[in-house]
Amino acid sequence: MKSTGLVRRLAALGAGVAMAATMATGVLASPAAASVSKSSAKPKVSANTPTASPRHYEGECPVKVTFSAKVKVKAVKKKTTLVYRWLHGDGSKSRVKSYTLKGKGTKHLTLKEQATFKRDTKGWQRLQVLSPRKVTTAKRYFSVDCEGRPPVHHDPQYVRTYVNVEPDRYVGECTPSTRIGVKGVISVGRPAWVRYRWVQNGHVVDYGKTKVYDSKRVYYSFKARDTHRGYVALEVVSPEYSKAKDYYSVYCKDERPEPRVSARVSGPSDYAGTCPVARTFNGSISVNTDRTAVEYRWAGPGYRGPVQRAYFRHAGSESVNHTVRVGESDRVHRWIEIVGPGDERSNTATARVRCASEPDAKAWIVSLSNSADKTTCDGETGPSVKHVAKVRVTGATTLSYRWEVNGSASTEIERSVKGPGTESLAWGSGPDQGDTTKGTVRLVLTAPNGDTASDTFSYTC
Repeated sequence: MKSTGLVRRLAALGAGVAMAATMATGVLASPAAASVSKSSAKPKVSANTPTASPRHYEGECPVKVTFSAKVKVKAVKKKTTLVYRWLHGDGSKSRVKSYTLKGKGTKHLTLKEQATFKRDTKGWQRLQVLSPRKVTTAKRYFSVDCEGRPPVHHDPQYVRTYVNVEPDRYVGECTPSTRIGVKGVISVGRPAWVRYRWVQNGHVVDYGKTKVYDSKRVYYSFKARDTHRGYVALEVVSPEYSKAKDYYSVYCKDERPEPRVSARVSGPSDYAGTCPVARTFNGSISVNTDRTAVEYRWAGPGYRGPVQRAYFRHAGSESVNHTVRVGESDRVHRWIEIVGPGDERSNTATARVRCASEPDAKAWIVSLSNSADKTTCDGETGPSVKHVAKVRVTGATTLSYRWEVNGSASTEIERSVKGPGTESLAWGSGPDQGDTTKGTVRLVLTAPNGDTASDTFSYTC
């Protein structure tokens, strides 16, 4: 419930009486985030008519009434999400809630909602399951009789209001046709002409007059022109003053700050050995805005690379790399130029290469294997995967290599080898979301000579 929705009525059946309700919802176990199954086979769902405890109360007020409904689900998957809400007699609804059931088979659970009543009240409550199947229970009628206090419907000046902004949190494009709706409910102890007005952020924005016999809904809407926070209040000015308000927030995604782009570059370590050799520069491009396309290129003395494009769904950083094949002893300089937006330039990184007259050693990949670590399986993610390669070397040298998993490359890695033999190179990946971790792994050996090996993997918890 919204903070301003802590006071609401649960409908009047004929008598038109009021109550102030502080709602608290819950289930018998901890709720989980809503996640509707996409399986073609839907679980079977049934729900009993809610109970009210106490159902017919007579005594001192305030008093708490607990509504509970039993639900049975025949689950067909390892994980089933139940999405539900409570329907109230005055036409209002609770917020949508969810609970995650684990395992297949028949599951039983009890859903609850609690209200505090301060006045004489008659009303009803029902449960509505929205997913995985839509089921709505029958109504459970209840009453509250506060002894020692005159019945509300005998008070000729009794007036109560309720207001709800929907949606209370709007995120999206703000166009001239974008409107936020507000629903209000006016209740009276006996039929009367009611004068009311709508107040938004301290300003009267609309007013009206209507005949109310028991309770009546009134409506207001406003345009979402810009990003802001505020409130909307419904005020009854006669026959008796009453006020209710609800808060809201609007975030217009089309209102974006000026994009700022920056880049950083790091070079590989110094190399001495057989040439030609591939040397990889690693870079990072950062933006401060969402939904931003950045055009950039790698550059150096006498070199301008092709313009490339990186798209950022959200503000943050993205890694890029650039490989230079060097055929003689030299110092190679590279930087990143931002073509747009911003026309920024990164720092300059240097790769030093000293080519030996005779090759000191050679290396080649003997094998590439994968193994799974299922200790990471927790129902939400799959297993971790360890990739191991055996590399044969003929003498003392420096191995330069990188790993590529599902197209994503690591930074250039170097390892010194003291003599001939077999070196073991390892890399870890995963876990992925879901029960399965799978893909393709590739080892690229760039020095002392080029060689590659690849393999596919797929492991399930």
